[in-house]
Amino acid sequence: MKYQHLLVPVVTNDPDQRALDAAFELAQQHGASTTLIYVIEAIDEAPDAPVDDDLKVFYAEVEQSVRGRLNEMSQRFEHAGLNVRCEIIVGHTAQTIVRYSAVESVDLIVMRSERIDLNRPETAMASLSHQVSVFCQCPVILLK
Repeated sequence: MKYQHLLVPVVTNDPDQRALDAAFELAQQHGASTTLIYVIEAIDEAPDAPVDDDLKVFYAEVEQSVRGRLNEMSQRFEHAGLNVRCEIIVGHTAQTIVRYSAVESVDLIVMRSERIDLNRPETAMASLSHQVSVFCQCPVILLK
């Protein structure tokens, strides 16, 4: 299978960038475009309530701090002549990744996964990587 569009959900404070490294290798092998996505977890208030000004300022500040890190991550792709873009979206992380992958015709998601605590395996069901891998319609590579 030839991949054309890779999606990499990123965690900007993660010193281990295995998912980014793997996506870079795959993008080179397949000539795929890559999207680095960061989801700012939405703070829910009342359903259908407009976002107040303080929350808008908060989201803008988070986006500004994340934008620089995403741009750093994308440079490796750009220097290799690969098509890469960065997306920052406010939403619920798993739902946003699943929806984005469907709407943007993503062929493969490459993401990190936490190691499962074998003394508490039920906690794996609530992990982001588990939710994404179950609900996405495209293949997902999980890296530990």
